[in-house]
Amino acid sequence: MTMTAQEYRANARQCLSWAESARDPENREAFFALAATWEAAADRIERSTAAPEIRAPGELALHRGP
Repeated sequence: MTMTAQEYRANARQCLSWAESARDPENREAFFALAATWEAAADRIERSTAAPEIRAPGELALHRGP
């Protein structure tokens, strides 16, 4: 079963919640790092499923989006 970017981001939010409630600084940092990993994975999924570049004849490349 493949997870969606939204599900990855939900996991990141859960990790942030755990980080906020963690008493031990080492655990807090670990949860923040894990949240960042989930966010990065979500970004990769979104990029891999984004619309491809549009190339007009004779032009370099027109990018869609930011």
